[in-house]
Amino acid sequence: MKDFFLSSKAITLLQLFKYIENAETPPTLKEIMLQFSLTKITAIRYLKEIQQDLAELDPQLELITTDNQYSVVYPKGSSFSATIFKLRYTYIVRTTKFQVMDALFRNNFSSVQALSEATNLSPSTIQNIIKPLKHYFQHFHVSISFRGNQNIIGEPLNIRILMVYTYNAIYRGGLSPDFVTNGSQYAINVKDHLSFSQRHQLETLKAVTYFDLIQKKNAITLTPKLRQLLTAVNTTNPITIELPGFSEQVLRDESLLFSFLLRLLVANYDTSAEKITIAKAILALDTAFTNDVLLLLQDFFGAFKLEQNETHFLESFYYLVMTLIYLEFISVDVTGFLEFSITMSAFKAENINTDPVFKSLKVFLSEEAKTYPKLLNSTMGTMLNSLFFFLLDYNVQIKPLKINVQYTKNFYAANMIIKSLQDVFGSAITFIDHIDQADFIISDSYENAEALQGDFFLFNNIFNPQDWSILLSTVLQQVYGKTFYKTLHHGCVAKYH
Repeated sequence: MKDFFLSSKAITLLQLFKYIENAETPPTLKEIMLQFSLTKITAIRYLKEIQQDLAELDPQLELITTDNQYSVVYPKGSSFSATIFKLRYTYIVRTTKFQVMDALFRNNFSSVQALSEATNLSPSTIQNIIKPLKHYFQHFHVSISFRGNQNIIGEPLNIRILMVYTYNAIYRGGLSPDFVTNGSQYAINVKDHLSFSQRHQLETLKAVTYFDLIQKKNAITLTPKLRQLLTAVNTTNPITIELPGFSEQVLRDESLLFSFLLRLLVANYDTSAEKITIAKAILALDTAFTNDVLLLLQDFFGAFKLEQNETHFLESFYYLVMTLIYLEFISVDVTGFLEFSITMSAFKAENINTDPVFKSLKVFLSEEAKTYPKLLNSTMGTMLNSLFFFLLDYNVQIKPLKINVQYTKNFYAANMIIKSLQDVFGSAITFIDHIDQADFIISDSYENAEALQGDFFLFNNIFNPQDWSILLSTVLQQVYGKTFYKTLHHGCVAKYH
C-alpha cells in the first residue's frame, strides 16, 4: 500500500537508481539490462529519464557515463539518501491518483465535473482514478462520495488514520505536506534531541492532525475504554494539544490519540526505561483487556521456555499491548505500510531452516486464540506473526560464538587478541581453552585444522592493521552465520516440533 501511488515503471526507475548507487563497481549498460530484464532500447530510455529527473531536482546532480559504466555525481550538500526520497516523491506527485486524492482531502467538490476543473483532468480520467482510490480507501473503512457536503466519508478516527499513514508514506526524507493551516503557531511540547527522521515523522503527524482539526473540523472522539488505555500511555512524556474553538474533552482525546500514534510512528520516541514505565501504568489499570494481554504474554514465555527477566518481560508487554490496543480498538489494516513481511525464501537462500520456528509460532497463536478470541481474532495476522517473531527473538539469550586463540610468536599476543575482540563483540563471543570444542580458531601457526570442528583463521601479524581488519570481518561473519538468528538455533521451539 505504501507504493500505491507509484507506477510499475516508477518503481523500476527507483530500483535502477538504487542499483547504480549500491553496485560494487559502476554497472555497464549490459549489466543493467540483465539485472532488470530490459531491452537495450528500454534500458537506455530509462537511464535518460533518470538523468532528466535528477537534473530537475538539481542541475548539478548528474547520472554520468564513463567507459560505458554508469554512476551518479552528487553536488556538495547532496547525497543518495536525500535524493532517493526526493525522486520517489517526484514520481508520486506526477501521478493522477495522487493529484485526485490530495484534492479530495484538501477541498470538498460537489461533483466529478468540479473536481475535473480543479485538477485539469477530464471527467473520464477522474472516473477511472476514483475506482482504485475507493478500493484503497476501503482498507481504512472510508469511502468517496459526491452526494453530500463531504467527499471523504467515514468515522473521523478512520479518516485520520488514512491520512496519517498515507501522507507519512509519501512525504519522506526532508519533505512535508504543505497543508495551509495556522497550526504552526500552536506548538506541541515534545522531547528534545530527536533525530531528523523522528522530528520529520512527528511534523507530518502534526500537519495532518492540525489540518484535519482546523481546516476540516474533523475531531476524534475516543471510546471510554480506549481513552483509559491511552491516558496510561500519555502519562509518560505527555502530549497536550491546545487549540481554540474546541472543547476540553475533544482536545484531551486528540492529545491522547496523537500521543499513541506518535509511539507507533516514531521509533524509540521513549527510552527503554520509559517504555517500562508505560507498561507498568497500563498494567495498573487492571482491566479485563490488560489482564488478558498479561496472561497471553505469560503463556508465551512459558510455552517457549523464556526466562522472565523483569526488564525484558515489561518491555515485551509494552510492545504487545501497544500492538493489541491498535488491533482491538482501532483495527484499521496498515500492514501494507509497514515492514511486517517475514519471507521464508530469504532464509532459505542462506540455507537456514526456519520451518520449526514459524510453525511453532503459528501453532501457539492458534492455540491461544481459543483462550483469547478477542485478542487474536484479528484479520491482521501478519502483524501478530511478526510481533511474536520479534518477541521470541528478543527474549532468547544468544548462544555466543566459542573462540580459541593460539599465538606462538610472543606470550602476550593471545591476550591482546582476546581483549580486542571482546571490546568489539561483547557477549556475542566467548573464549575457551579446549580447541576441539571451539566454533572458531585463531592461530598464527598450523593447528591441524582439518581434524578440528571449528573454522580456522590464520592470523599472521598482530601489528598489521590489515590483518586486524580481516579478522574482525571474519568474526562478524561467524557471529552472523552461527548465532545472529538466535531463535533459529535454540531449543525453545521443541514443544511444537
